[in-house]
Amino acid sequence: MLRTFTLTARIFAKTSLTAIPAILGRRNVQPVGGVALWKEYANLPHSKELPEQKADGSEKPKRNNTTPAIDLEKRRKVLELEIEVMRQEGRKVPSVATIKPDQWEHLLGLSSRNQRRHYYLYLWNIEMVRLGQKMKKERKQEEIAKRREELMKATAENDHIVYGLFHNTMFLRIYDSKVDHFHNNRLVQAMQFGVNLVIDCSYDDYMNDKEMRNTAKQLMLCFAVNRSHAEPFNVHHCNANFRKTTMKQLEKHLVQIHQPEFPFNITDRSYTELFPKERLVYLTPHCKNDLTEFNPDDVYIIGAMVDKTSQEPVSLGKAKKLGLRMARLPLDRYFQFKSGKSLTIDQMVAIMLELKTSNDFEKAFQHVPRRKVTTVDELAAKEQEMREAAKFKFNINKRTDDKRNSKQRTHQLGKGRY
Repeated sequence: MLRTFTLTARIFAKTSLTAIPAILGRRNVQPVGGVALWKEYANLPHSKELPEQKADGSEKPKRNNTTPAIDLEKRRKVLELEIEVMRQEGRKVPSVATIKPDQWEHLLGLSSRNQRRHYYLYLWNIEMVRLGQKMKKERKQEEIAKRREELMKATAENDHIVYGLFHNTMFLRIYDSKVDHFHNNRLVQAMQFGVNLVIDCSYDDYMNDKEMRNTAKQLMLCFAVNRSHAEPFNVHHCNANFRKTTMKQLEKHLVQIHQPEFPFNITDRSYTELFPKERLVYLTPHCKNDLTEFNPDDVYIIGAMVDKTSQEPVSLGKAKKLGLRMARLPLDRYFQFKSGKSLTIDQMVAIMLELKTSNDFEKAFQHVPRRKVTTVDELAAKEQEMREAAKFKFNINKRTDDKRNSKQRTHQLGKGRY
């Protein structure tokens, strides 16, 4: 064994550094007993360059070798070529002109080709939906123009006034912008005189990218549900981080949120800075205190979190850390859930709006999706199945006991004969 080690050391000592292939990259070499031993590959991912050492063991000063940055423009051209090749192969890929800058950024961050293929399919589906909507809109405009032309020809010879569609009318047309102004006026009144409600937007670190995008959609739905109500809340979106995906997606859905005249309260400040602690009540499903009635003097907090991957009680821990009161909706009194009791943010806002109006839990829980709860018919069918299963089990046990008793009698009779 010692002889083998000596021969190996001689081979390494005779081998020069220039004889090493260039594809292995530069390595840090550390002399041990006159023999150069390979220490670490410098071109491995996430590897740190170790300081070079002299023969006496002291460290040499580091060289100022700046690794060249990845040229994103060249990589983007490679991806464009990949999309074109996949299109020629007959795969479902989007056109390069329809890919947006944020989508290019996401594509450049994907590491494997399989991930890019899935994202190409996703972008292709979006492109096909938009193309179908565009074609449908153009077809509708052509039909309207054709119908209008036919009506104009039919009424060209009439001298009297014609009432109807595309003609004169005694009613004023209400545009969508007027309806939006009407709903926004309600929100302005709620900001002045309405009941406060807080949505905590500080859970971005506990969600992945898909969950944050889903959270942004739910926040948009919350705005729509609250605005269309007769007596909306004065909603405060607190702890907002505009560098995260949730707020970036929300800015895409609601472009006017930073305009001063738009009735949307959003801030990066905490709700403990806006309201006194004794008024705050955190709504979390993980606590044991049921909400008995709606108190308009309290400020209820709803956590803006989509927890599909993790079911950890993050909101409970946060409320305990801040020393806030906690409550949960008494769902178990009214329903028997099939799986989880998690509700979306817009469903929670709809429930709280009904509680504010009527203070009736049975009426408010009509906003709970029926697919998550067990209905009366399903409960009756389940009880019937359990009864039948119990009868079948009783019959099996009875037959087993009868067989056992008959065997014991036969055995006793056999003993009596002999």
